Amino acid sequence: MQFLKKKTILAIIVIFAVLIGAELRFRDLELRPMHTDEAVQAARLGDLIENKKFNYNPEDGHGPGLLYLSLPITWVKSINDYKGLDEITLRMVPALCGTLLIISLLLFKKLIGTAGVVAAIWLSALSPMHVYYSRYFIMEIPLVAILSIFIFCCWKYFYNEKFRWMLGAGICCAFMHATKETFIISVTALVIAVTVLFIWEEITNRKGARLQTGMLIKNTGISLGITLLISAALYSLLFTNTEAIGQSYLTYFDYLKRAEGHGHEKPFLYYIELLTWKKMELYTWSELLIICLAIIGAISSFLFKGIPVKEQIFIRSISLYTLITLFIYSSINYKTPWSILPFLHGATIVAGIGFNALWKIENNSKIVNFSIKGSLLLLFIFSSFLLYKQNRIANFKFPANADRNPYVYSHTSPSLVNKLVKTVNELQGIKGDLSVSVYHPEFGWPLPYYFRKISKSGYHQNVTKETRSDVIISDSTYDDQVTSIIGDRYIGPDLMNLRDNVMLHIYIEKELFFEMVNRRSK
Repeated sequence: MQFLKKKTILAIIVIFAVLIGAELRFRDLELRPMHTDEAVQAARLGDLIENKKFNYNPEDGHGPGLLYLSLPITWVKSINDYKGLDEITLRMVPALCGTLLIISLLLFKKLIGTAGVVAAIWLSALSPMHVYYSRYFIMEIPLVAILSIFIFCCWKYFYNEKFRWMLGAGICCAFMHATKETFIISVTALVIAVTVLFIWEEITNRKGARLQTGMLIKNTGISLGITLLISAALYSLLFTNTEAIGQSYLTYFDYLKRAEGHGHEKPFLYYIELLTWKKMELYTWSELLIICLAIIGAISSFLFKGIPVKEQIFIRSISLYTLITLFIYSSINYKTPWSILPFLHGATIVAGIGFNALWKIENNSKIVNFSIKGSLLLLFIFSSFLLYKQNRIANFKFPANADRNPYVYSHTSPSLVNKLVKTVNELQGIKGDLSVSVYHPEFGWPLPYYFRKISKSGYHQNVTKETRSDVIISDSTYDDQVTSIIGDRYIGPDLMNLRDNVMLHIYIEKELFFEMVNRRSK
């Protein structure tokens, strides 16, 4: 009876954590303007829905995984074209994957203990970085959700050497590759960690990491073949575009070039600072609880005694894998805040190991035991409250303010939507066949998403010789070229931020402008 009561309490705690995590991920998804990366993926999804095709861009497009995951939601909502998409529909996909990521940690219960898995679930549910990017229509959170299942499959194969787990790991690799090519960093880190520990086991003569060599080769070979087949099918849209298959591997040459920085250069300690103690305007951001518990967990994993050898080895593997992942990402000059999410996931698992180790500290005195557990719980609850508070600020108060929110990166200015997009929509209400021309080196993204319902909209990297569009939007550096071809037919320019340090100039055809002013005055 006491055991059942204990299980019920733990189940309630886990369900409560998942519900809080889901609420943070799904609430007010339309609140933040679309990031350029989100808008580009939305356009690709629109192309898939309308034309039943996927054109892979090996330079900067990523695989179709996110788009495939989005299709069921578009079917449920009866969306059959690009125009029917909206921010809530798009962001429901990563929000759902983020919620499933929380739940996936239950798979590690046997490995990190009951107290550890409960702590890991809470930390994942409340992690501000996890929550913020679970509300972003990009690949990272879906990738990490699949990565979580991949690590579990690796653990299960190591534990019982059943083919189905090797096959599961292979299928996960296929879907990770189709989601984002950088999955290879996580797989490489895990392979290095396992190899190091295998060598250590051999040197110490314990040989606990040994597997049946013949069976391992056979299972790996079959699974690898199935992995490549599934990945090829996903990239080529069931082999209708076979060129994409080779491109999905050749793209790694482009990744090697981009690793040098390409405008996203950051120092080695960038990710460590971002996760531990990041001072911003008005606020200091920190996920130090996860990092500190992860450090305790990593140290504990090499001190554990009295647990099965294979469990001990794989716990150590996860700890080492997490450290290697951080080192690899920190060593790459090209850094964006969402790139470090695979490390944060590993750190959350290891933090669960650390919490479990602290929870199991025993003393002959019941008072001391009670004091230890009570202090640990109070610290955990207080830190959880701080994480929740950070979430409210990051996601609902300043979701697009780069000065106050460390997860905001090269983001669309809220004023772009509140003023420019609103004005263009108003003009379209006045003139149904409104025409818009955008001149910008990067085609003005995310404007193509916001103007997706304007059939007469065009996007150009350079200024054309002449234009008859009702609205002209140009990069501020094109001002001289634009004014030389429009003469006195337009009112403008009005200035607007596309994002930080990227200014747009807006020109509106005179008659249309005055009609808008007249209607506003009525």
